[in-house]
Amino acid sequence: MITARKKKSLASFPRAKIARIVEGVLPKGTAFQLRASDSGIRQMKVVRIVTPAWKRLRPPERISKVLAAMDGKLSEAEQERILRFSVLTPEEYKAIYRNALPGFLKALRRGTPV
Repeated sequence: MITARKKKSLASFPRAKIARIVEGVLPKGTAFQLRASDSGIRQMKVVRIVTPAWKRLRPPERISKVLAAMDGKLSEAEQERILRFSVLTPEEYKAIYRNALPGFLKALRRGTPV
């Protein structure tokens, strides 16, 4: 008898749950954008939070605030889908992607794997 093996299902990415947690930790009325991109490592994602809040804090301090808020609120399966968090100001986000985009587009035109 041949039996089909059921694949282990991946937990869906908890975008709404993360957004609720971030909204709770940011100062009231502060806008933010949640950007999740594939990391290229085992279907894990890099979660970027872009907000003008805490712009006077250093990046490690911003990230630690978010990580402290996430602690215990995401399931083990949800945590396994996240490679890392970063918290950026809009200016930092633009600077990173303005510098990275030309090289990325040039590599695409050459057919070089990115």
